[in-house]
Amino acid sequence: MPTVGTSKAFLRDLKKLGTEQRKHAARDAIVLFAKNPHHTSLNFERVLSRKGYHTIRSSIGERILLLKSEEGGGIYTAVAIGDHDYIYRGYFKNR
Repeated sequence: MPTVGTSKAFLRDLKKLGTEQRKHAARDAIVLFAKNPHHTSLNFERVLSRKGYHTIRSSIGERILLLKSEEGGGIYTAVAIGDHDYIYRGYFKNR
């Protein structure tokens, strides 16, 4: 089973989500990913344009961006959360 940590950037994004319901959905998605990364509700997929990056769905409109450790062993860090455009365009814009 994977292990998931969080980055400071992820925690900042999480605070910006606004409602407790959205924050709770994000936390639930991470917990579910740690238990069952292939659960269909997560829609776990690789970001094809960026090595080591994956996404999971926390709600219909929001995704969590995960970075897989180069050391392997199923270690991930949640680095961002937001809508599709933010994850696939905005996050990588200056990286």
